[in-house]
Amino acid sequence: MNTLQLSFFVSLMIPGWCSTWVDGPYFMDSPVNVTVNEGSHAFLPCRVANLGDRSVTWMRRKNLHIITAGMLTYSPDDRYRVLHPSNTDEWTLHIKFTQAGDGGWYECQVNSDPKITMPVLLVVKDKNLEDPFYKHELDADANNNTQVNIEGPEERYMQQGSSLSLTCNIVHNYVKGPNQVRWYQGAVRLTYDSPRGGIALQTEKTSKRTIGRLMLSNVTPQDSGRYSCRPDTGGSASVSVHIQSSQHQAAVQQNGQSDASVNAKQHVVFFFL
Repeated sequence: MNTLQLSFFVSLMIPGWCSTWVDGPYFMDSPVNVTVNEGSHAFLPCRVANLGDRSVTWMRRKNLHIITAGMLTYSPDDRYRVLHPSNTDEWTLHIKFTQAGDGGWYECQVNSDPKITMPVLLVVKDKNLEDPFYKHELDADANNNTQVNIEGPEERYMQQGSSLSLTCNIVHNYVKGPNQVRWYQGAVRLTYDSPRGGIALQTEKTSKRTIGRLMLSNVTPQDSGRYSCRPDTGGSASVSVHIQSSQHQAAVQQNGQSDASVNAKQHVVFFFL
């Protein structure tokens, strides 16, 4: 008797056994990434089949705060609500007028036994960096006496697992310095609450100079890209960062050893001839 025949036989002998085994709640969506521009609305999907008398909860992973449970909203921020059309399996988390700090991991949970969870990553992009007219205005507004640059070469090559440190110098002789120095990877602003985690930001100010520092720990190939610093007084500077994986480095070393071995053999042959 094969497994299918055995299951059918047991279901006949024990009524309700098969339905109990099948009817537990489960997610109909795969984990997803949602990317929106700052200021727009974000919709984080979650579809749960066979929910029964269980409830669906949305929470923020970084602080473990419950946002919604069922149709109730527990967050004091009125930008959050859950969308659950009648007679559907959809439990969508709606975030109105997204802000840079909204980015990060969220979890849709079902209080089954055992509890099941599905992570959703929200990425909030600075909409202004997508607008070429805004970028032109920002750069044009920079005072002629303000200079912005990032120390070091414009192309950086790093090994996976190391730490990235960037220093942005803003020289503002005889004019007021910036109140804020913002860092970006592409169009995504980097903050302490960024989904990546492991981000440190520092700012030092004097009457003639402002120094902004960005530090990323334990970099991976996903950290590759164009990094820029932008003081709120205008102007910007950027560098390109390339993170090589450990597999790539191993291949390079292996090729290098192979080449060295070949060269060594060639030199030995030449010596004896």
